[in-house]
Amino acid sequence: MDEEKENPSTEPENNEDFSVLMESYSLKSADSGTPIDGQIVDIIDNKAIIDIGQKTEGILDKNELLEYDGSLKYKVGDSIRVVCKNINTKEGYITVSKKQVDVEDGWKRVRRAYEKNTTLTGKIVDFTDDKKGFKVDMGVSMYLPQSQVDIKRVKNPKDLIGKEFEFKISKLLPKEMSGVVSRRVLMEEERKEHIDELFDSLNVGDVVKGTVTSLTDYGAFINIGAIDGLVHRDNISYGRVNHPKEKLRKGDEVEAKILELDKANNRISLGIKQRHPDPWIDIEKKYPVGKRLVAKVTKIVDFGAFIELEDGVEGLLHISDLSWEGKTGAVEEYVAVGEKLWVQVIELKPDEKKVKLGLKQLEMRPEEKYIEKHSRGEIVSGVVKKILKSRVFVELEKGVEGVIKISDISYFRIESPEEFMKEKETIEAMILSQELDQNYKIKLGLKQLADHEWREFCDKNKQGNIIQVKIKKVTEAGISVSITRSIEGFIRMNEIDDRRLSFEEIQNNFKVGDTHESLILSTDVQKKRVYLSFRAVDRKREREEIEKYAKSDGEGVTTIGDLFQNAIDKLK
Repeated sequence: MDEEKENPSTEPENNEDFSVLMESYSLKSADSGTPIDGQIVDIIDNKAIIDIGQKTEGILDKNELLEYDGSLKYKVGDSIRVVCKNINTKEGYITVSKKQVDVEDGWKRVRRAYEKNTTLTGKIVDFTDDKKGFKVDMGVSMYLPQSQVDIKRVKNPKDLIGKEFEFKISKLLPKEMSGVVSRRVLMEEERKEHIDELFDSLNVGDVVKGTVTSLTDYGAFINIGAIDGLVHRDNISYGRVNHPKEKLRKGDEVEAKILELDKANNRISLGIKQRHPDPWIDIEKKYPVGKRLVAKVTKIVDFGAFIELEDGVEGLLHISDLSWEGKTGAVEEYVAVGEKLWVQVIELKPDEKKVKLGLKQLEMRPEEKYIEKHSRGEIVSGVVKKILKSRVFVELEKGVEGVIKISDISYFRIESPEEFMKEKETIEAMILSQELDQNYKIKLGLKQLADHEWREFCDKNKQGNIIQVKIKKVTEAGISVSITRSIEGFIRMNEIDDRRLSFEEIQNNFKVGDTHESLILSTDVQKKRVYLSFRAVDRKREREEIEKYAKSDGEGVTTIGDLFQNAIDKLK
């Protein structure tokens, strides 16, 4: 018998004895298709010797014992079920098949599971030929489409081969003794149960723990069990968040508050910042204008840098507030991301959640340094940089500007500062105050320089003096005239002419820019007023002529009438 195991193809001593043996076997279990319990007694080359309880062993193709990867699924001594396929009386052996039993048993299980709508265990053994799915061993080969493998996209499909899962049979193909299975259906059913349980256990306002699973431009998805909740970008932090990746990373463990539950659409809205008080509440108390503090640079842009005062509160350090030196270079020349530096709060808008910070404000302004070296009433020179309708900006030195209001240019009303100066012109002006104006400019005055000129003029020009003037403006009240650049006079209507001229006649006879002689009626240094008369000039001239003739021709004149007549004749 041992020799027969070593060489199953060895023929018995004579054909007559083997024929008797085969006849005995056929009487017991030769009916085709009946499964027989057997035991593997040996494996030789590509054959397995199976003890089937008869006087001769069965021969089984070794391939029927192999795993999907080519390894042996069974070993010597294992019990298996086989079916007789062929009795070879000539060669003296019986061929058996395990696969046929497995297929028949498998097909029965598959049909039963399909009919009862139950699950069945199967092993993914290989890709299909077109690589669009998998082969699943359930005793019979079943087809698993890629789309039915998982709820989510499988990153490494190859890793599934060799693994067992529960499947739902979605379709049978009786002719091929095959069908289609799905793992996704079971996962979705299970997921739905978990989701229902999750929604039943949650309430708006609850704080839950979860893991960041993905980041998008608009927010972050947090897995809190059976479902991912969404934290919108605006609900990550009270501060500015351009992209969720600035605050979160995939895999981070976070706590969030439930803001909204939408069971109908399986959506949960979460908020991370809502777990903490809004840092902008009472922001004026924490960061009043003028406060100086150390803060961290979080981002640099072309127009400045963003500074984090605390989590959720960022301020802007504008490029114009980096230095007093005027136009600055690149922002990176002054600050760097991650750097902690002193800054000052220079503007606060709580409603807009904006804080404006300054770096240069920590130092004394150039104007403050300048005013420390000069005093009120001092006359300084500078270059006219810009002329506006109501004021003039004067550069006193690099980085230091003064301002002259139009009311401080002349003691009299003027239409435009350009009547007195031009841009790029160097002028002198007087410092009016040791305090800077609201725009941190040095207060200057031009008209104040004329005080000495006014006093000197009034000392030299008394009532009754005749001076040359230039017509500046003609109005219904009278005529304004320029005496010097800084001194103006005024001629009332009744002092223009002895004749009662209409306003139109006055405009025609007295043109802006014309020069005339005018007699001083009165002067007031304090009020900077000079009143003049055109018509009084002729009267004075007449008196002067009369007096002149009276002195030169006094002996021949006997009456006042003669004197007047002589004066008139002389004038003619």
